[in-house]
Amino acid sequence: MVDLEFFTNERYQVLKCMADQQVPDRSSKLSIIPLSQMQIAGIVGLSKAKVNAIIGELKGQGYITQKNRIRGTYLLTDKALSMLSEIQGKRGI
Repeated sequence: MVDLEFFTNERYQVLKCMADQQVPDRSSKLSIIPLSQMQIAGIVGLSKAKVNAIIGELKGQGYITQKNRIRGTYLLTDKALSMLSEIQGKRGI
């Protein structure tokens, strides 16, 4: 069961933004999010500092990782995809 309380509006907005911006990476056959924190902040309407803090939380909780620690190449984990699916199901999205 996913802790939906953890995903208040801002965390959900950041993770949903990242999910929506995934693109296939030919070299690894994974889907990456090729956005900087500043770009994510602009899309969701938050400050870069707030997005940085949220990304740190999401990493710490195992929802996202970074490909080879390269800046701007985030990956959603299976845990994140499962959580997004569960939230969207509850919201009827």
